[in-house]
Amino acid sequence: MGWNIDVREKVYQRLANEIFFRILHGEYAPGTKLPSYRDLAKEAGSSPETARKAVRELLLHKVVEKTRPEFFVTMDEAQIEAFRQQYLSKL
Repeated sequence: MGWNIDVREKVYQRLANEIFFRILHGEYAPGTKLPSYRDLAKEAGSSPETARKAVRELLLHKVVEKTRPEFFVTMDEAQIEAFRQQYLSKL
């Protein structure tokens, strides 16, 4: 699955959206560990810092959860749906 990143947003926001879309489509299922910043950056063609900001954005919206030192997709599907609705309302 290729990265589909829109150019109207900041790079980290675009990457966060792409990760979120992958969560919605089941590529990163609830409860699964996300790839490392380095792996996300390599796959997306961005810097690890951009990947870190993207994951932090999803952490702020409670779509991912942090357990030292890793991040997991939340098991709370209602939280995923709430962020989806928030995202759609911005469009």
